Amino acid sequence: MIETRLLLPLLIALGLSVAIVSPIAAQTSDGSSSSLDTIIVTGTRLTDDLSRIPNSTTVIDRATIEARKDSSVVDLLRAVPGVQITQYGGRGGLTSLFVRGSEPNFTVVMIDGIKVNDPNNTRGGSFDFSTLHVNDIERIEIVRGPQSSIYGSDALAGVINIFTKRGTREFEVTLDAEGGRDEYVRGGVGLSGPVGENGDFSLRAGYVDDGDPVEGNDFTSTAVTGKLVVNPLENMTLRVSGRYADSDAESFPEDSGGPEYAVIRDTDDRDSDDLALGANLDWKLTDSFTLHALGSYYDHDENFDSPGIAPGVRDPVPPNSADTELDRYEVASYMVWSIGSGFSASAGADYWNEEGDSEGFVDFGFPIPTDFNLDRDIVGLFTELKYETSAVTLQGSLRRDDPDDEDDETTAKLGAIYRFSDGFSRLFANWGEGFKLPSFFALGHPLVGNSELKPEKSESWDIGWGQELIAGKLNFTVSYFDNEFKDLIDFDFELFQNVNRSRVDTSGYELEVGYRPLDVLTFTSHVTYVDIDAKEPGVQLRQRPDWRGGVSATWLPLRNWMVNVDWLYVDESFDSSVPTGGMMLDSYNRVDATVTWDATQRLTVTLAVDNLLDEDYEEAIGFPAPDIRPRVGVRYRF
Repeated sequence: MIETRLLLPLLIALGLSVAIVSPIAAQTSDGSSSSLDTIIVTGTRLTDDLSRIPNSTTVIDRATIEARKDSSVVDLLRAVPGVQITQYGGRGGLTSLFVRGSEPNFTVVMIDGIKVNDPNNTRGGSFDFSTLHVNDIERIEIVRGPQSSIYGSDALAGVINIFTKRGTREFEVTLDAEGGRDEYVRGGVGLSGPVGENGDFSLRAGYVDDGDPVEGNDFTSTAVTGKLVVNPLENMTLRVSGRYADSDAESFPEDSGGPEYAVIRDTDDRDSDDLALGANLDWKLTDSFTLHALGSYYDHDENFDSPGIAPGVRDPVPPNSADTELDRYEVASYMVWSIGSGFSASAGADYWNEEGDSEGFVDFGFPIPTDFNLDRDIVGLFTELKYETSAVTLQGSLRRDDPDDEDDETTAKLGAIYRFSDGFSRLFANWGEGFKLPSFFALGHPLVGNSELKPEKSESWDIGWGQELIAGKLNFTVSYFDNEFKDLIDFDFELFQNVNRSRVDTSGYELEVGYRPLDVLTFTSHVTYVDIDAKEPGVQLRQRPDWRGGVSATWLPLRNWMVNVDWLYVDESFDSSVPTGGMMLDSYNRVDATVTWDATQRLTVTLAVDNLLDEDYEEAIGFPAPDIRPRVGVRYRF
């Protein structure tokens, strides 16, 4: 007899192919998308529409964001195949994102192409998605699989590129406000309009207070984003973007057992400031040659203070504090040209400089300083080649990185699509390599750091099939992936320092289905199965369920009304905390619903309910997920 916990995802995969996930799937992946005009810029420098890119890619466009009306980017990303997200209670708790069973710090995160991973933090460089404001976002591109041959260090498992809103061709002022249960409040103002004949600008400011959905959890954030697109010369486009965000968060320490088990009832305090500035220049020199140049700066300041964790089944964690600052600069230039006879290519170089500084202490009854200051320069050379006919796309990239005081790293990637003559069937495959330089924390922390650490490595391949049926109304993609991660950095309790020793293999399946029976009704769905094999004896990776899947429907009952319903299923998973040791967390179902009414051409009213069925579940031991939360929002455009 099939276990109940396996029956649900099996039904999604086999029986609900005509069911539902979210408008995301209508614009996903791997050559099976029905959105032929979705242009992709992530995971390749030879930009093309989604259906002709071999990479396993998902695009969350603005239409999807507007339909779902999620209160955070974290909830928006839950509907992406191959992606598992864990949040410690409410938005004030840390957020971890796992791509295909990998570590959270194995994914490069970019905002408007600017890398925002922080190598100073104790998580090895992962990014906390809770600080993002969903109303600032135009679209998100998620590429699964190693991408170091394009982006260099850190891209062992994938890349997430978040694009903020750009301007409009008519001057517009937008005011939006939202309130909900547990004193949730959000508001924002936006300005956008034309610049010259073809340019535009956008400027947005927003504020969010997540209220008190979970005991000990608090989060507030203010963000300002701007984007300018102009044409200083004919055949030349300049894009300038900027973002500043200030976030204050409180939560029980992540391994404390949360509100349910924590003995020490004081919370972690985490204050952070982010500044990201970038400029991109595209200059079409001839019909065949285009020059690209870019530069960016990222500054992340964080103040962290923790009361520590009392002893339990595992050893205690002493009180600790750290003030960190990261500065990162990037400049790059590359050429893209059409060779003819179906060939196109790119080649160029980039330079990275990043410096991490940390001042802190650990309190063992007396304070022990944990200060460190490290910096590194990385020079990268890269090239990419694509051959394309009506039936075949072959694409490959090669990159060599030269970090100072480290050995050179060479990574490669190959991808292919074969389109059958019926025009509705596609076969695709990918292979790639990735590497990640040790984080500044892993290298330089005076108590646990190890300056002899080697880069972590990955090698991955996937293969899949995409099919369109019923005159394009039904489409699906099914794929198999296999990843090998080695030389992983782990903490050795006997040596009391970080070492390279672990190897983890992950493999599994991803299924995406999209169905549009009527112009006013869209159904889509996704299912992911991940099998994780940790080669280190006795090691069991945390917070990574075998199965997860989702179902979503978007319905337009009347011209100015839209209804969206999302269902997410997450299988049971292993977790560990200091008070409890290791234990299994139950599987759970979550349903969210949204009704949007365009009352006039200028006024939009939204009613959303998060966790509609008031499901009682935990994504981490002792951290209950927020209860049912209704939200009411309005947006007015001048």
